[in-house]
Amino acid sequence: MNKNSESRTGTEFDAMADEDAAHFANFKFAVADYPLIAVFCLLFLVVLLQFLTRYVLNDSVAWTEEAARYLLIIIGFAGAIRCQIKGTHITLEFMDRYYGKQRDNVQLFALLMLLALMIVLSFTAQTLIERNSFSQMVSLPFPKYYLYAIVMGLIVTNTLVIAYQVYHQLIKIFKGN
Repeated sequence: MNKNSESRTGTEFDAMADEDAAHFANFKFAVADYPLIAVFCLLFLVVLLQFLTRYVLNDSVAWTEEAARYLLIIIGFAGAIRCQIKGTHITLEFMDRYYGKQRDNVQLFALLMLLALMIVLSFTAQTLIERNSFSQMVSLPFPKYYLYAIVMGLIVTNTLVIAYQVYHQLIKIFKGN
């Protein structure tokens, strides 16, 4: 390794550290983040209980694995709402440069496809609720449709967020033309 590659690597890490510092300097929690943080803390406590009982006490609590799985599902769907609002989903940012004047139209198309997916998922969740209305969770004393109802509520919320974004994207396109 030569001296130039070492200094370049150090410079790259310095630039990344500066970028991270700038990002976190402007980072603020919104009111909508607190329920998500609370569910994540609950997930952490459940997994900690599972770890302690399984590996320290050598006698695992049966419901912790199922509870952790369901809490992770809820965090995934709730986090998707947060990412959709903030625009922080994983994207191919380098592709935005190649769209040129069509960038707004491509973003509208992507939002419309996402809206269609969310509508299909909403109806699928409704079907799951209807089919599993009498099915119980394996180790927790709750019906499975409680989880499906929560997930459906999160999907419908995300659908409304996306519909709002489609509306604003349409306004942006029509005002731009």
